[in-house]
Amino acid sequence: MRSTITYRHWQPGDDDAVLKLLVPAEQCREDYYRKKFNSPSLEPEGIRLALVGQRVVGHVLGSRASLLLEGRIQDFGLVTFVFVAPDMRRQGIATRLMRNLNIYFERKGYRGSILYVETAEAYQLYQKIGYQEVTRELRTELPARPNSSELKWKEVGPEDFNILHELKKCWGTHNFPVFWNSQVIGIHQFNMKQYRVLHRGKRIIGYAKWDDPSERCPQGLIHDPIVPDEDPIEIIASVQAEITATRAWKTTQGSIYETPLRLSYGCILKQGKMVDMVASLGKDIDLTKIHRTVW
Repeated sequence: MRSTITYRHWQPGDDDAVLKLLVPAEQCREDYYRKKFNSPSLEPEGIRLALVGQRVVGHVLGSRASLLLEGRIQDFGLVTFVFVAPDMRRQGIATRLMRNLNIYFERKGYRGSILYVETAEAYQLYQKIGYQEVTRELRTELPARPNSSELKWKEVGPEDFNILHELKKCWGTHNFPVFWNSQVIGIHQFNMKQYRVLHRGKRIIGYAKWDDPSERCPQGLIHDPIVPDEDPIEIIASVQAEITATRAWKTTQGSIYETPLRLSYGCILKQGKMVDMVASLGKDIDLTKIHRTVW
């Protein structure tokens, strides 16, 4: 006989039971979870629980995230920490949790719900409840090619922060998904060394997350550069001119760089595990004329 499952949102005193579910499964860190409401983007109703008695057997967290879409900033629900106890699976718990969460998102007036998945099982679940695939992670290797571009990559300086913030906003008019908060500068003094800026003469025209070779990532990793309104072939050439050895490059299906990397540079793009998905809440989201980008 199946156990009686009850569903509700998070209440004070739930953390210990939730962490017994999530921490052993390596879904989150205890210190992070206990401080979750430090963020104004999360409310108790954004955490949906499934319980058998006092035991938490299912969990999903949905917080508010602002994205650029359709020429303006719109609120979405960002879904994380979806997990059901292994002995309680195949009873529709995850489906019920996700539907309850999306009802909450609709009540908040969010434009859609967005998430990422790494397994075929999760993909099928989300597709069944109305999510569509936005893009898939792709990776390739880009060889060095000295003196192939007049554009120059340089280190980020504090004087660049506001410019890069505006470039990201411009990028979001033609690419999705792009998270955006007008009050928060994404590149700052504590993470600036993870990025490089692209110059045409003295003018900054773009930037990229740029991980140099390390023990963890021997080739280094370059993420799709955020360079609005420029020829992607020229941007790729600028990266080749900067690097001294082959580098890994992370892009996505449907990005502005995918076709040039395949056709103009002969790169072999391999699928990663990550798949981004979105569900419209209300009017369907039309992505047919929008390039994809990395989160």
